[in-house]
This record gives sequence, C-alpha cells and structure tokens, in this order.
Amino acid sequence: MIELREELARASAMLDVRRFDEALALLARLVSAEPESGRAWCLMARAHLGRERYTEAISAANRAVSLDPSDEWPHRLASNALVHLGNYAAALRAAREACRLAPGYWQTHVCVAQAALAGQRPDVAAEAASRARALAPNEPDVHFLSGKVSLARGDLTAAREHQERALALDPAHSGAMNELGRIRLRRHDTAGAIRHFISAARATPEERIYSRNIDVVLLRTVSRTIYVFTLVALILIWIPAVTHVNRLPFVITLGMAAAVTAACFGWLVLRLPREARQLVRRTLRTPRVAAALALAAGGVAVAFGLVTFAPTPDLAQILPVAVVITVAARLAAFAALRGAARKH
Repeated sequence: MIELREELARASAMLDVRRFDEALALLARLVSAEPESGRAWCLMARAHLGRERYTEAISAANRAVSLDPSDEWPHRLASNALVHLGNYAAALRAAREACRLAPGYWQTHVCVAQAALAGQRPDVAAEAASRARALAPNEPDVHFLSGKVSLARGDLTAAREHQERALALDPAHSGAMNELGRIRLRRHDTAGAIRHFISAARATPEERIYSRNIDVVLLRTVSRTIYVFTLVALILIWIPAVTHVNRLPFVITLGMAAAVTAACFGWLVLRLPREARQLVRRTLRTPRVAAALALAAGGVAVAFGLVTFAPTPDLAQILPVAVVITVAARLAAFAALRGAARKH
C-alpha cells in the first residue's frame, strides 16, 4: 500500500509538469496491478485529458466512479472531458453531481461554472462562480473563472477586476493574462491585447492557445486593414464619374489612401513589443496572408486602372465593372484570411 501511494504521488508529479506520456505508462502498470484504486483511475483520466484523449478520459473517470461513487473528483474530470467533446448538457450534469457530493469544495462550483459557461448558460455560471468566491475568496482560479463569466455576460469592468485580482494573487497566472488580452480586444485595443497574449505565452510556453491567439489577432488586424483600404477604394472609384474631375487627382488620392492605410498599420506595429513585431513579419510572409494582401492590392489596382484609362464616354459602363472587381478582390482576400485563421 505504501508503495502504491508513492507511485501515485510520482505519477501526480509527472502530470504537474505535463509529462503525460510517462505518467500514462506508469499509471497503466498501476491500474493493471491495482485495478481497484480509484485514485489511479482518476490520475489516468487526468493524463488522458492532458493528451487531449477525451473519450479515454471519460472511460477512466467512469471506472473511478464505479469504484467510489461518493468521490467528487472523477465527476469533475468527466465534466471537463465532456466539455471538450461538446456535450455540454452531460458536462453540466457531471459537474452538478460533483457539487452535490462535495458542496464545500470550491473546485466543484468552478466545475459547474465552466460547464455552464461552455453550454452558454451565463446565469448558472455566474451563480456557481459566486459560490466559489464565497468559499475561496483568495484562490486565483476562482477569480479567473469569475472574470470569464463576467466577460461572457458583457461586464468588461468586472471581468478586468477579477483577472487583475487573479494576477495579484498569482503573478504567473497565464490564464488571467490571456483573459486580459481578450478584454482588451473587446475594447478595440489590439496592441494592448497582443501584449497580454505575449505575456501569457511567455508564462506558459507549452499552452498553444496563447500563441494562436496572437496569430488570430494579427490576422484580424490585417483583415480590418484590407476592409478599410478596399472600402476607401470603392468610394474613390465613383469620384471621376460623379464629379468629372481630371484623372490625375484621382490617382493621387488613391496613392494617398494606400499610404495612409500603410502608415496606420505601421503605427500599430510600432506600438507592439519587439517580439510581436517579429510575429507580424512572420504572419505577413505566410502564403495565405501574402495572397490576401496581393488579391486586395491587385484588385484595387486593376479597378483603378480601368477607371483611370477609360475614355470619358465609356466611364459609365466601366464603373460597374471596376466596382465588381474591387468587391471580388476583397471577398477573395477575406476567404484567404479565413483559411489562415482556421489553421490557427
């Protein structure tokens, strides 16, 4: 029995440092030798969660439940796995069962809040988060979860306060850093959001979601830049037909619009940390993003070329063609960017 406890403690330590494969190998031997150990099956479920094997995690958790129906931990593990599988109703039922078995554990209320939040039931999540705070007001994860609930309900001020409280309790809490970045995005502060995402990625390099968030924000910034540029181009295309001005000012205005768009994007990049600027260069060089920029710029250039060099009598016929080309270029650029975003 002492040896089993020592081996379980060793497996738990492996999981704490994300050595999931080694822990799984050890736990497989332990459950083979001691199949009635509920804790071993719980650790097995935790290891499968770390390896993103959610179906296997549920099986291991259910085995632990069958061995000790009064233990709340396997229900929480099962709820976590069910959330990842998209079965939010079952996840909430498992979390509520854990809460029924251990109402005095703040972890069970956090589990309910997580499942309810995933299932888009913010009122249930808010109530569970409030109970967790009452039980553990100085626990960083409680405030982290409370901040996520507040953000889902649109209360940006409360969300920021909770995440800042979580960071005050645990300055290395990468989840709170990431959530502050999401809050910054809601406030349309792209540079501030990227700073928080970079801090989260530095704190927990193995958590891929933080670095993916940076890529997605950069892609969204490129998308907005293309949108503004093509929108301005669509407006400018109508100038020669409506005002009958000389084509030279028309071309100069286009050049100025392109320069202003590039300057605004450059100003945003200069506000970023050096590490983020390197990520911007990497993002712009990816094939899909480069293709999106080329499609937008090329489409606008073709449209303006048609309008600029078309004879005045033919301008009324050329103008709709130029508009269609500009819109098609923008849609094609957005399609390329959506493909890049799906990869992240």
